[in-house]
Amino acid sequence: MYLDYFQLREAPFSLISDPRFLFLSEDHSKVRAYIEYAMQVSDSFLVCSGEIGTGKTTLVNDALSRSYQAKIARIQVNHATSREFLQQLALEFKLDSLMASKSESVRYQRVEILEKLKQFLIQQFRSGVSVFLIVDEAHNISADILEDIRYLSDIEVNNSKLLGVILVGQPELNELIDRPDMEHIAQRVRLRCHIKPLRPSDILNYVKHRLKVAGSRNNSIFSEDCVPVIYQFTGGRMRLINTLCDYALLHCYVEKKASVNGLVIQKAANELGWAAYETRYGENSDVTRFTLPAMEDRVNAKLIVKQNNHIIEEIKLTKDCIKIGRQSDNDIPVDDFKVSRYHAQIITQGNNSYLHDLNSTNGTTICGNAVSVHKLTSGESFVIGLFEFIFVQLVEAGLEKPAARDNTRQYTLDERDHTRIHYRPPYISLVNSEQD
Repeated sequence: MYLDYFQLREAPFSLISDPRFLFLSEDHSKVRAYIEYAMQVSDSFLVCSGEIGTGKTTLVNDALSRSYQAKIARIQVNHATSREFLQQLALEFKLDSLMASKSESVRYQRVEILEKLKQFLIQQFRSGVSVFLIVDEAHNISADILEDIRYLSDIEVNNSKLLGVILVGQPELNELIDRPDMEHIAQRVRLRCHIKPLRPSDILNYVKHRLKVAGSRNNSIFSEDCVPVIYQFTGGRMRLINTLCDYALLHCYVEKKASVNGLVIQKAANELGWAAYETRYGENSDVTRFTLPAMEDRVNAKLIVKQNNHIIEEIKLTKDCIKIGRQSDNDIPVDDFKVSRYHAQIITQGNNSYLHDLNSTNGTTICGNAVSVHKLTSGESFVIGLFEFIFVQLVEAGLEKPAARDNTRQYTLDERDHTRIHYRPPYISLVNSEQD
């Protein structure tokens, strides 16, 4: 209705989980990298949680929109029994003959399906085909189904797991996995991630991103004073933001207003009958039941940045997500025309760090080979533009292995205190930046 009025090709705030509209906040970038990594390793077992409307399904759709050489079954759990779940899984893998089983025993049918699925996984492995299971709404899963998934994911041939698993659901999923009787399941999980609602600082960028994808050339349809009002009524939940912004655009069309301001958002919320988010859902509504372990004060890893074989910077990894790129708001801004605005990121979870290329123009390479998602090992180096980054896992928590002094290298260490590194943040300069 308002598309022509605002010169849009399509509805910018549709509730359909379209990966074209995926907005990569810091949390979403991190979760996207975890999903990509899980889709590239045969023994993956990823648990991804998030409150309702935080973009879990869109992230999964984004992953599936890429061309993976794999067989992928995607199942939405809706309080199914173990046998019903296995039957659905068999149908996803086109094992239709199992559904015609004449077995009188329900228990035998379940065992029979498990065995057929096992033979299917072995056959795919011998054919060089990876197999993945993605379970949506996994917080509805029963302990029996979870045990079936664990059994299938533990099947091995030649020391290789045959099924990768991604469980996606609301935070109750973590409560199930963390139960004392589910310890064997928790130990099988390789990665956990949680999607948080958007921060107020992300909301305007999110709204502008969706408008741009929808064809808008006007960068000022929503004013900055919309942000606190949008956050007041949505708590940063993307689905609620979409509903509210869609109604606000409709209001502007009806009232013949050129743009959306905070007052329009307030009127849209009133017309929808919305109270403030905390009033509707409780003041602790955005406190999740599961959070990633925060990086402690100790630093477990650092990057050594080299240019022309000279060290120009040493950077401690003090955040669980470090972004590298030409734009100045990156954690490590790099002034090099070969570097994309948002080029790559390093994600740290526990003692593991992963390098993730953000679909950059010129790529991120290790030993001359372009990488998408790569688990870093100590001493390993990667190249972005004309810079080399060496990843160093520190020997003990909070302690660095002293670097050998070399007069040919340009250190940024304080000469009076060799334990302190100047980092606020570095701006690695090579040439003046140009547009991508």
